[in-house]
Amino acid sequence: MSMTFGKSLARLRKENPLFANHYINYKELKDAVDEADVAKVMNLLRTELDKINDIVEVQWEALSGELMARMRKLGGEKLGAEANAESLENLSQAVVWLHSFIETNYLGFQKVVQKCVESQETASSSWFLARVEAASFRQHRFDELLVPLGRLYTAFRRAHGPGERAALHGLEDQALPMSGDGNAQVFFVPISQVMKAKVALLKVLEPAATMIKAKTNQGTRDTSRVTAEFRQKLTHVYFESSRGDQYAERLRRRVGGFKATTGPVGFLLQCHVAPPPLAEAGAPGDPSDPYHEVSVEIQDECYIVSKLTLLQKNMPAFLGGKATGDSPVETWATEAILKDQLRPAVSSSSFRSSFTAASSAGKAGAVLVSIDEQVSFRDEAALADDKAWCFAASKTGAASTSWSQVDFPGAILRIWLPASSANSLLGLLGVPDLDLKPVPGFSEALHGTALLHRELANPLPPWIPSETLVLAAGRSTLVVSPHGDEKGLLDVAGGKSQRVDKKPTEYKKAGSLKPTEAARSLRRTWCAMCGRGDAAAPVKDDPKLLVDCKTPMAIERTLLRWMRSTILLGSLSSLLMSGSSFDMQLNGVLLGLVCLIFTIFPLMSYVKRSRELSNPKAKQPKVDRTMPRILALSFSVVLFSTVCVNVFAGDSSQDS
Repeated sequence: MSMTFGKSLARLRKENPLFANHYINYKELKDAVDEADVAKVMNLLRTELDKINDIVEVQWEALSGELMARMRKLGGEKLGAEANAESLENLSQAVVWLHSFIETNYLGFQKVVQKCVESQETASSSWFLARVEAASFRQHRFDELLVPLGRLYTAFRRAHGPGERAALHGLEDQALPMSGDGNAQVFFVPISQVMKAKVALLKVLEPAATMIKAKTNQGTRDTSRVTAEFRQKLTHVYFESSRGDQYAERLRRRVGGFKATTGPVGFLLQCHVAPPPLAEAGAPGDPSDPYHEVSVEIQDECYIVSKLTLLQKNMPAFLGGKATGDSPVETWATEAILKDQLRPAVSSSSFRSSFTAASSAGKAGAVLVSIDEQVSFRDEAALADDKAWCFAASKTGAASTSWSQVDFPGAILRIWLPASSANSLLGLLGVPDLDLKPVPGFSEALHGTALLHRELANPLPPWIPSETLVLAAGRSTLVVSPHGDEKGLLDVAGGKSQRVDKKPTEYKKAGSLKPTEAARSLRRTWCAMCGRGDAAAPVKDDPKLLVDCKTPMAIERTLLRWMRSTILLGSLSSLLMSGSSFDMQLNGVLLGLVCLIFTIFPLMSYVKRSRELSNPKAKQPKVDRTMPRILALSFSVVLFSTVCVNVFAGDSSQDS
């Protein structure tokens, strides 16, 4: 049974005494929300946010200062082996604790704000989560701590011998290629163990990172700032046909193995959108730049990967089956696209941290381990930008469905070594402490297709239990009948995937919304994959629509303003009707009619909007311009009538 957040917080206070008095006061915030005291809730949220910002800032400055001071002393005198090892272990533990403290408090704020949203009296506090997102304790990049920590561990190993790391000697010669789907040993890492896994890897391997020193001088003081680039943004786009051929081929290779393939052996096609180079002043580049390069990888029936580099602006022609150069690889790829009607179907994006083994010359060797964080899958068939070939190349990122992206609640650790060598490395990392879950044959393409195009994923990958992922009642966003009927589609009604005998149909970048049952099914899937105890727990229905208390007050204020205007018009009407001339009395009567109109219409609008707010299935309100138009028309009629009366009255007086 999973532990509640309150109990987890109490456990963390005991394990981490340094931050014991600085964690979010979750119990007091919950009690304030239950009391429906908005002012008290907001005061507590502000106080807790300021407290967490202050302690994180202090600890960050202390850690970064200590690490950089040690970096400057690397070329100096050596310390004792025990003292140096102990101090590095203390620094490593401090980094893990700080990361855990930040993530735990952020989760606490999310839970408190969610609890506020569930209550109508405190729903107005929901905006505070945006302030937490922009808070200073969320803006720190842990790369700036991990990279110097890794350099210190590397220097320590060189100065005092490899120790237990001697068992890893020669592993760089066994490193497997990272092209295609790769042959790595894959493990799922819980989100709470990611930083601990990184620190454990730094103790035996080197970070594949760079440190850039931006030197600035303030008088005679050196105020240089060092920035580290450790995590690299990766985006892979996977192609698919309307028959699911790529999924079937990839499943046979990744799960069944090459020898287990039956029938004709095909090929695999995917694209890799590398992160763009930094712009001026170190700002991130634009991935949608038409001159940005895209790497196309084709894996043939013998597992040989051929690569091709294209520009973003040439990708639409490439997808249309037109070669833009004389490369035989490009010709082969375009012919395959036309033959099998391949189109971008699923993409995966993540931030990868790589770890290498040092070569004999002291230079970085081959990548042995990588960790992918913030993994998300997108349905490329739902892209609504006609000018882009994938979401990574789109400036707008607009999607035609609300179910176009699924986030992975954890990290993916890959060991790019044979199984026997990978076990040796895992023995040094301490697998039981990291809570790693092995996933043989894992592939982002298979996983993303199973989540976003369930109709094509038949059978499911072995790491996704079939009983936890219910087949959504609908159709794949990849295919649509050319005749606009139900023929030629993948019929998945009733939870069964049935294929028709008609010729596969063409792609369409549009699709129907996924039902609510698919969302509930996906939550159960994540629970089963991550080994959580609440996999079979029932999912609550969507809560009733809650309206901010300011909304009814705004409607009441609008009614009062209309009544105030009505009173002013009524007073003016009475004054004009008491006049001696006929035109004054006529104006008074007309204004009196306007007063009656604007006594009835605002009341009707007020009653209508009040009833809409009480309806839990109320639609998005639209701007109502009826009353302002009637007001303008009424005053125009009054003015026109007054002018006509004055004109006719003047003519009759002249005739007499």
